[in-house]
Amino acid sequence: MQIDAHTHILSLASDADFTKQYGREGSLCIYRSEGRLPTHRHPTEEEWEHVEEEDGKDGFGVIGPDETVAAHPGFDRMIALAISPQWLDGRLIGTVDAYDTLGLGGEPHPERCNEYLGACQAARPDRIIAFGSVNPKYRGPREAVEELGRAVEVHGVQGVKLYPMYQHWSPADRELAFPVFAAARDLGIPVMVHQAGSTRIDARMEFARPALLDDIGREFRDLRLIIAHCGHPWIDEAMFLLTKHPNFFTEISYHIASVTRRDLFLYLHRAEPMFVPLEKLFFGTDFPGFLYDPVKLREKLLTVNEEAPALGLPPIPEAKLAGIMGDNLAAVLGLEAAA
Repeated sequence: MQIDAHTHILSLASDADFTKQYGREGSLCIYRSEGRLPTHRHPTEEEWEHVEEEDGKDGFGVIGPDETVAAHPGFDRMIALAISPQWLDGRLIGTVDAYDTLGLGGEPHPERCNEYLGACQAARPDRIIAFGSVNPKYRGPREAVEELGRAVEVHGVQGVKLYPMYQHWSPADRELAFPVFAAARDLGIPVMVHQAGSTRIDARMEFARPALLDDIGREFRDLRLIIAHCGHPWIDEAMFLLTKHPNFFTEISYHIASVTRRDLFLYLHRAEPMFVPLEKLFFGTDFPGFLYDPVKLREKLLTVNEEAPALGLPPIPEAKLAGIMGDNLAAVLGLEAAA
């Protein structure tokens, strides 16, 4: 199977201008590193418009179920991730269906994020796997647990995505976070955690370290947990958690886009010497982000062995690359029969 373990869908806010500025903040580091925007000051509106016109990008982007599927030719499944409500710069943001793409009607609101994701899955049940989201800091852990139950039992989501660093809470907080992890365990769903860095200014790096998940692995040993973005930039720290905890996994979005193919090959090559089976790694893209073309990133992964001769290293077994591409995640989600 071929599965993209990390995609986003719909819009982040109903305010189009705010959504554009959010997208610009996230992509600023990319354009600066390429020398296309100034590094010593904030870009002007004219400079932003120029690079956006060149790339055909405009802010965060609004991607519906059909667009998500169309951007993944040859893929069997995509995990679409909700973003739960949070306050940012005085605005409530989170996944909304700003243009009523799904035909649900009513006022678009981040508190409906799990309803929206369930509807995305219902629109393309053969391709889209919905992961909902809750924020225990938004209205407290009790309401977060209740919302997670509704997300699974009413809206049919098959997992949950958590955003500690963006929402300013620690996954190691036993009063705030542990009830959510316990609820996911009891519901039998996997948890993906954005336990990695972010270039967004408001994100709190102190809550991003993968090591903060260690107590989760110790306390909830049956919980299936996926570390998003392979813990980038704390990659070795994340890898060691995979070594230590049997039910910990990771997906390689963000990292796969930000390193060369040679560095990707070396990352995969040193996993097993670090006692991390390649079966614990999943392909992901973070689509529809600026550098996250699913087809190009799939090719990057599946051609890594072309780097082997120059490095004097043995190739990665093709079966293990196929596993990373989707079979590994299919096994964790119980999708083997759908292959």
